[in-house]
Amino acid sequence: MAFIVHRTGGRDMTRRIILMALAAFLLGVTAGGREAFAISKEEIITLSNLGISADEIIKAIEKDKTIFSLEINDILELKNAGVPEAVIRFMLATPQRYGTATPEVPADKPTDKPADKPTVQEKTPEEIRAEAERARLEALRLKEEQDKALQAQQKAFAQGQLKTGMELAEDGKYVEAIKHFRKFVADGNYPPDSDEYYNANYGIALALAKAGLHRAAADMLLEIVLLGPDRAFFQPAFQHLREMRRLVEFSPPNLEQLTHFFVGNFSKTFQDEYNYFLGEFFFEGANYSLALKYFEQISEGSPEYARSLYLTGLVQVANQMYKSAVQSFQQAILAQEKNKSDARVSHLAYMALARIAYETGDYDAAIFYYRKVPQESLQLPVAFYESGWCFFVKGDNSRALGTFHALHSPYFDHYFYPELWILEATVYLNMCRYDFAKESIEMFRNHVSVLGVPLGQFMQSMRTPAEYYMALTKILDGDRSYSLPQSLLYPVLSNVEFYTLYKTIHQIEKEQTELSRSRAELGDWAEEKLAMLESDKIARMNEIGIKIQQVLRIVEASLREYEVKVTEIELDLNQVEMEKIELQTRLLLLKEQIDRCYQAILAMTKRKEPTEKIIEKIKKDDTYRQFSPAQIEALDKEGVDGAVIATLEQVTGAKKVGGGSVAIVGSDSLEWPFEGDYWSDELWGYRSFLKEECMK
Repeated sequence: MAFIVHRTGGRDMTRRIILMALAAFLLGVTAGGREAFAISKEEIITLSNLGISADEIIKAIEKDKTIFSLEINDILELKNAGVPEAVIRFMLATPQRYGTATPEVPADKPTDKPADKPTVQEKTPEEIRAEAERARLEALRLKEEQDKALQAQQKAFAQGQLKTGMELAEDGKYVEAIKHFRKFVADGNYPPDSDEYYNANYGIALALAKAGLHRAAADMLLEIVLLGPDRAFFQPAFQHLREMRRLVEFSPPNLEQLTHFFVGNFSKTFQDEYNYFLGEFFFEGANYSLALKYFEQISEGSPEYARSLYLTGLVQVANQMYKSAVQSFQQAILAQEKNKSDARVSHLAYMALARIAYETGDYDAAIFYYRKVPQESLQLPVAFYESGWCFFVKGDNSRALGTFHALHSPYFDHYFYPELWILEATVYLNMCRYDFAKESIEMFRNHVSVLGVPLGQFMQSMRTPAEYYMALTKILDGDRSYSLPQSLLYPVLSNVEFYTLYKTIHQIEKEQTELSRSRAELGDWAEEKLAMLESDKIARMNEIGIKIQQVLRIVEASLREYEVKVTEIELDLNQVEMEKIELQTRLLLLKEQIDRCYQAILAMTKRKEPTEKIIEKIKKDDTYRQFSPAQIEALDKEGVDGAVIATLEQVTGAKKVGGGSVAIVGSDSLEWPFEGDYWSDELWGYRSFLKEECMK
């Protein structure tokens, strides 16, 4: 058949003719018919986009008796693609019409309950042969695609010039490799869309990556990956990009384009890595629905499985799905223990479980999970401090003080716990150990309150975010021109975002130094890369400066809050002091009154007044009830009548005691100095035996 295409609108007419032919092929109306292949979801979307009616699409499904097992994501995809509602309803009904298909359930997403046993219709020999033929053809197709990719890669390496360049790149001789590849492209005058240009670009990126110039290689690797999975170096370029992203901060928005690619032809290991990469990217961007979509596709045997469960738990916590989050964190721990992947994942999961328990008021469970964090973990200091909070809130003064005592040890010297003295003072106040509470407040004043002024002065002297970073690096290098105390740097240095940006800036500076050495040999290419690195460095310095500023502002606000808490404790202590002074005044007045009564009895005895009169006076005046046994004994020695002495003993309830005094053996506490690390494995066992002194 011949077509006459007019010049005006010719391309549109040609496109319509091609699309009509494609629709006819998919509907099975082309000359010669079509073999009984099951129509796919993607073909239905294509037919709908071509304007084929719902009735015709349904007829195509009926012809092949295709069974669809649609999940929620499939339905949403069909609706978003504009597939008619009638077609979607018909697709959902196909399991009942043509026999139930058993949907594939990902290994990492178990069903809540076992599915009812489907009723399977008996298949005819023709259907069995057709299915076998389809499976055979699909296997051949996958093998052909893999062979094609392998042949393309082998072809690239087989070309002499490229092979030489690749060998230089693999050896880390990045200058020679870059010069070789650039000369190859220039001599061949290869355009950017040619295979030769693509291969050479990958060779340059590989050379940079092998030489440790990760940031310089990042954009080139991403460009190669975004050309699609059908290109020769898609997989190795992606793996280099993935590894590089672990070393430096690199999250450009166009990473989202990776969602458009189908990687089902690659190994399951690669698919797991690819899905985790995308899930983590969307998690960092707070696009949690897409993050979960990719995490759910990771198989249980993958080294990334445990981490994907941990991040899934964080998403659930962010959405207050605490019960689901607990399950995710527990599964992450079990998965990590099973496949022996990164142990830090289980440490973080235990921390997350402890914090959920703390938030729900289950302090014993929180302490249980905190104690699961091993001694060698970087999370131990935080776990130990937060467990101290649990003891404090639940009123376990013995273990709270034991924990606080350990936190003052050299083991935790590089951590900043400004509220620690306040917590101790509060415990002492609750135990009526007011002198200890005062000492803790004094320690807070000496070690924490004094930080507020230099911190405020430092922040006022900074004009731009970049200045924060430059000042911090100088302080770390020992520059004493800044008044910022070293202890205030700990909250900044322990911030994960700061650490990632700090590593990135240092990596950029390292690469700038390295490329500057090769400036003469690499010419304009080096100048272009150096300019890119400098621009990136400035951007990162502004980012990290903002992060430093944010952390220090939080510290500054916390110090103000702590001052308020300390003032409240001091007011309580002042009230106690006033009550103590008032009590001492009353006791002094009572002592003077008792002395007067004591002297009155002696005077009446010396005047030889009747015993009955003295006894009557004792019974009428309540002051005599306050006499001590020692005073009564002294009156007896002064020759006071025995009847008077007996009356005093009766009204006071006292009896004469022998000489001597009460012996106090030992003390309330015993302080051991921290020497070496003999105690480090006993961190969780510290207790205080300080007794409470509150009046019952």
